Amino acid sequence: MDHKLYKSQVVMSNQRVMINVLGNAVSYLGDADPTWTYDRYNVFGLTSPTKVFYDLFKELRGFVYDYTDGDLWMQSWVNYHMPDQLLKRHNHTWPIHGYICINPHLTKTCFDDYEIQNRIGDVYIGPGGRYHEVKLIEPFYTPRITIGFDITDRPQQANANLGMIPFPK
Repeated sequence: MDHKLYKSQVVMSNQRVMINVLGNAVSYLGDADPTWTYDRYNVFGLTSPTKVFYDLFKELRGFVYDYTDGDLWMQSWVNYHMPDQLLKRHNHTWPIHGYICINPHLTKTCFDDYEIQNRIGDVYIGPGGRYHEVKLIEPFYTPRITIGFDITDRPQQANANLGMIPFPK
């Protein structure tokens, strides 16, 4: 198995607070879908004044460095969608991709060779480049909230991607 599933104790203990913080945070991004403006912000920068997201950042760092090693950089964004906005088939060009389930409702992420039943607190980490999509299992009426992230160990020249930040050990 070249992907791993972790369980976030921070999300499990603070889900309601995190839903409220992210609901407020996405309002600062304007009307654009926060998923597709990932290069304009980093969700951990957007939520940085809060202790709960500081704790999630530290916890995620532990999961990522369990999965891989080296000098790393990360971009991360919030997926904040209603059922008709679920992510269609796509992939990520970065070496590592993952997501954190804050309020996933009854959905699953379908990769070509496997599926992940999304549950509160799940943290998926796997290779980038894999096509996947989110499928509805049961209708829901409040936003489906996850945090997506990409990880690279390949330094780049400075560019317009404001979402990419160093991810220290």
